[in-house]
Amino acid sequence: VDALSPFFASKPFHCLTVMPLWGGLKPIRRRFVLDIAILSTFSYCIYVEPSTFHIYMLSLCTIITFLTSGITTRWTITFPMIPIILLQSLRYISTSASFTASRTHLFLQVLSFVFILKSTLLTILFPAVKINQPNGKYNVGVVDIHLPVENFEHDHATVRFLYPTLMKNSKVPYFDVETRDKICNLLMEHGAPPPLNKLAFLLNQWKLTTVNARRNAAPHVPTAGTQNDNAHDTKDKNTTEDSPSKLPIVVYSHGLTGAAEIYSYQAMSLASNGYFVMSITHSDKSAIGVKRKDGSFIAYDNEIVKMAGKKETYENSVEARRKQTAYRANELLAATDTLMKLNVENVKDLEELGLSFVGILDTNDVAAIGHSFGGATVIHASNLRPSNFKCCVAHDPACDWCPNETRQVLFSRDRFEDSAISYYGGTGGLPGYEKEEVATSEGIHDLDLYVLYSYEWFSRSWGHSNYLWDLFKRGKLGKKNGESEVNFVYKSHHSEFSDSCMKLPLWLARPVGVTGPRNPHDTAEEIFDRTLTFLEKVRESNQTKKKVE
Repeated sequence: VDALSPFFASKPFHCLTVMPLWGGLKPIRRRFVLDIAILSTFSYCIYVEPSTFHIYMLSLCTIITFLTSGITTRWTITFPMIPIILLQSLRYISTSASFTASRTHLFLQVLSFVFILKSTLLTILFPAVKINQPNGKYNVGVVDIHLPVENFEHDHATVRFLYPTLMKNSKVPYFDVETRDKICNLLMEHGAPPPLNKLAFLLNQWKLTTVNARRNAAPHVPTAGTQNDNAHDTKDKNTTEDSPSKLPIVVYSHGLTGAAEIYSYQAMSLASNGYFVMSITHSDKSAIGVKRKDGSFIAYDNEIVKMAGKKETYENSVEARRKQTAYRANELLAATDTLMKLNVENVKDLEELGLSFVGILDTNDVAAIGHSFGGATVIHASNLRPSNFKCCVAHDPACDWCPNETRQVLFSRDRFEDSAISYYGGTGGLPGYEKEEVATSEGIHDLDLYVLYSYEWFSRSWGHSNYLWDLFKRGKLGKKNGESEVNFVYKSHHSEFSDSCMKLPLWLARPVGVTGPRNPHDTAEEIFDRTLTFLEKVRESNQTKKKVE
């Protein structure tokens, strides 16, 4: 089992302090240093005799904190800061007066230190952290755009493009500045247990997170035969051929309560390794929130979750999810159609940014990747239009949420004829499955399929992992003689396929089962490495077949 997880051994921690408590989380260094400086200044002012100068120092620290993080973004500092300033002002007044100055002075001093200790403890428990940065050979360009689409309920899809660039990286805010307050509030409201879900400010330090990328950067296309690109040069070095290459494409679908931004590490890592990634934020109210072109905001709706919590309506909730999967797949396919056209003709929004991807996208090399609900989405989309994709990668797919026609093909009866187990049809059964009335000659099994589970899901046979594992072991998964595979990441949890576990305090995330026992940064790296290895195997296999032909 350990051999399945080459990155099981954690790397040495690089945190500055309180390493056992943070367990590998990576603090934002500038923020950490500023927090320490402010707390030290406050402690010094409390320790020495109060004076006008010290009041000025405290006020200056307060202003700096508010300017750099606002009132609630670094709440572990600002909340205790206000009573400390008031106490020190009273201490200054009590020292100036003659009545019972010493006792009052001591009481106010001790109380101030209590607030300092409280602020220090909160700052340690809720650090401002960053996610893993990609380690590919290229820098990453990022474009957020409302992509015009056809043959769909809406006239646009909200997507993020990520791609290789040679332009120097900068600090790009993790969340959209205009919607980050709503996003953090919704994440707490629907993701935290009561009564914590009422304390929206607890996630506000996420607003401080940035990613190393370049907004609206010029794309870079490696030339064929490139052996060594330098991300600071404008031309490839050691090029063995002068013919231009094209960027292979990945379309990415997020999970329930997710968004394009919440899968930044996986998407950026692909881009830094030469892929063009289109990460979509779905508009079916399964995303935590999505900003539309007209400025409106579609927030997450948890009504289906409430249905799933009741035995009498559970089956109805699964049917509702299947309808959402159909919607999401159609949205993904519509956006993919427009993306293919970008290789031939530009769109207005990109022209206004001075960008064009005309002629640099490999529209014959497209992979679909999704996590959880997104896994079900890409499986269904790939089954509807297998000719659009070279392969499909599903991370912890919620297979039971796939519509009937896709489950009919994915778990077709003929593929279980010589198996010790048989597919039960999923929640509510599968009409026509016993007679196999639906044609299964073309669909998801015409592609190379990679299903990567967390150990949490695989060990419990969630996401129909037992059926897909059986198909894989008997050579019945994906196209014949292809690269299809089912596997799992040892000691990992479902949420670790997204960025969330790299930003949540581990002392809280591990006891509630959100994060596994490993360093979440190491888990994220292993997930990416396995995914990239599969994509490269498929590309190499297809290129070999082309040469033979």
